[in-house]
Amino acid sequence: MSLRWKLTLALAVIAALGTGLVGTLSYQSTQSRLMTEIDRSLVNATDRFLDRRGGGRGDRPGSFENLRLSIPERPLGIEQFVVQLVDPSGEVLAATDGVTIPVPSTVVGSMQGDGAPWISTERADDGSTYRLRSFATPIGVVRVGRDLAETDNVLADLRTRTVLLSTLVAALAAVVGWLIALRVTSRLRRLSIAVEDVAATGRLNLDAPVTGRDEAGRLGRSFGEMLTALARSKEQQQRLVEDAGHELRTPLTSLRTNLDVLRRHPTMDDAMRAQVLADIDRDTTELSTLVEEVVAVAADRHTTELPEPVLLSESVERVVAKARRRVSRDIVVTADDSIVMVRPALLERAISNLIDNATKFDPSNSPIEVVVNRGTIVVSDRGPGIPEADLPNVFDRFHRSVTARTMPGSGLGLSIVAEVATSHGGTVVARNRPGGGAEVGFSIPTKA
Repeated sequence: MSLRWKLTLALAVIAALGTGLVGTLSYQSTQSRLMTEIDRSLVNATDRFLDRRGGGRGDRPGSFENLRLSIPERPLGIEQFVVQLVDPSGEVLAATDGVTIPVPSTVVGSMQGDGAPWISTERADDGSTYRLRSFATPIGVVRVGRDLAETDNVLADLRTRTVLLSTLVAALAAVVGWLIALRVTSRLRRLSIAVEDVAATGRLNLDAPVTGRDEAGRLGRSFGEMLTALARSKEQQQRLVEDAGHELRTPLTSLRTNLDVLRRHPTMDDAMRAQVLADIDRDTTELSTLVEEVVAVAADRHTTELPEPVLLSESVERVVAKARRRVSRDIVVTADDSIVMVRPALLERAISNLIDNATKFDPSNSPIEVVVNRGTIVVSDRGPGIPEADLPNVFDRFHRSVTARTMPGSGLGLSIVAEVATSHGGTVVARNRPGGGAEVGFSIPTKA
């Protein structure tokens, strides 16, 4: 069953159950109210009957003759009440003409009881239903009744109206439900077609076919945002592959050339052979570094690490301690107590890349300075600085200035820093340092 039919059926069933419940409660309330009024009228009629012609009440019922003479006649069948007199043996001594109501055994047994009146509903020989109030007296039982035909007609009409109303409301709810479901499911159907198109063709440049402010509209916007993110990721992956392929060509070409030289000149002198082997070692190292950086970029993008509160000074100290052992360089840290919500491994990778970049471009023995202030980490060196033309591009993937192309590196280090910063809602900064050198870093919003 489709979602459209499910919504239609659900609304129809809810409407039918609701109107049916209201109708049932109304019917029961009306029936109870009508029976209460009839019972009250029977009490009044019984009192009037016993008072007629000096009949008296209760244990002073007067004579049987007076009671018999008080029985109303129904010459036209329009008298509201009927009366039946029953002796202690259960025989009907007198009754309203034209009405025969069988005497149940409970009537005879009641004469030996406490004499309290009781009300019952009984059926006459002609099929009519009567509401009877029976009153035991020393000379017999007086039974005053009222025909329930009018009441039954009213209740039957109420039942019919309730059923018709429930059916009409259910049908109307089904129509309304169908229209609502048509409006909702038509947008979902268009969205499903778009999803199937993406799955079949792999095209991600599709517009979300659903608008509006309800849940379906939100789903459409989310689908559009997902397609945009997927398209951007696919574009980045494709650009990464193209850039990596371009960067790999240079060391691979150099390796191939050097191997060809070794193959063609097996008798070259030792100095030339050592130079060729050194070039091969350099190219191999560059290839290894490039592959590691490419893998790191892919791994960072797909990491499942969850953000957590991190004290920046602690992360910086850990990275700096490793860097000191690795490069045997003096690194000075100045840090406050900034706390940020980050993925710790990505944060430490970004800090490590900044320090490696500074040590690579600063051949002097001056200390590398790391400053942490209000969520901002800046690494300063005393190297040659950054050419003004390259400042806007230092965080681009595989970007290397003309002066840096002869130096080891892949051109991915600072791009990883930029990705880490932007993925945490931060920014990056690169500028030349007064007095020479460069200042490179990033900022992440601090935790309140």
